[in-house]
Amino acid sequence: MSQGYIQVPQNASPNPYAQQGYGYPPSSPGGYVPPQQAGGYSQYPAQGYANQPVPQVAAVPAPYFGGLQYVYVADPMTELGLSTGVLIRQEAQFLEQLTGCESPNRYYVFSQSPQAGMKLLFKCKEYSECCMRNCCPANNREFNMAIKHIATAANLDENFSTPFIDVRKPCKCTCFCLERPEMLVRFGNQGQTLGRIKQPFTCCDPVFSTYDSTGIVKYTIHGDCCQCGLLCKNNFCGKLSEVTFNIYKGNNIASVPCGSITKKVATAAELVTSADSYQINFPPDANPQDKMLLIVAGLMIDYQFFEETASSNDNNNRNRTYY
Repeated sequence: MSQGYIQVPQNASPNPYAQQGYGYPPSSPGGYVPPQQAGGYSQYPAQGYANQPVPQVAAVPAPYFGGLQYVYVADPMTELGLSTGVLIRQEAQFLEQLTGCESPNRYYVFSQSPQAGMKLLFKCKEYSECCMRNCCPANNREFNMAIKHIATAANLDENFSTPFIDVRKPCKCTCFCLERPEMLVRFGNQGQTLGRIKQPFTCCDPVFSTYDSTGIVKYTIHGDCCQCGLLCKNNFCGKLSEVTFNIYKGNNIASVPCGSITKKVATAAELVTSADSYQINFPPDANPQDKMLLIVAGLMIDYQFFEETASSNDNNNRNRTYY
């Protein structure tokens, strides 16, 4: 094969297209002649061109992130409607451990399906001021987060001019029941309010409430404060322990849990950085909007309890969170 075209047999007549001044027939991108009839054979005039099978382009291997192989989806809300859970992976940033300067957080959200495997839905990036990141505790600091739908590899760039979901976390000087932390969620391209997540004051166990656009509590997220991953979250023992927050319908935490948000055991890269991973199992009756709010609730849990300041290289001096 030469230059991506089907070669003319030696006993064939000269190229009729060259005699007419046209050169060879045009090729498709990649240098292959496009098939024009069933069976994958070219159908050019018979003078000098035999019907031969067209070479097949090798399939592009699926990309990887953190050891996970995934594919892209065209409609994230449709995929969320069919999904029973997602995996949130925070991007490990080794540079901030070396420089002691806190960098904006980045997260990747994968939909999980036993049949289709991992599907990349969103890339989430924090937008905040440098002084706010390095001087204010993570559970109090103000930032905006752009959640971008990743439809192709080209969408993985840093251009978040029109995010799919826009999240805002106001600065809160929390003191017991005053100025409780919250996240406001809306669609980025339409400006339509999707809902909010708020952490009410509790004496012991941490609680989060998710509100829809009408202000109704859809789900309550409750975690046991006696879990090793919470008690020892400032050392490696906590990193190697799972922390589970149960999801309850409405605000009735005395009922049977209908879902969960679990901080996973740290990987090797997460042990030496402040990155974490979260597994969210959705309630069976949750719609795509509810699932989107639960994803944001998982991000809020990371900031409230497990986000570490890069300047605190000593595990014993990392910022603590009070419920």
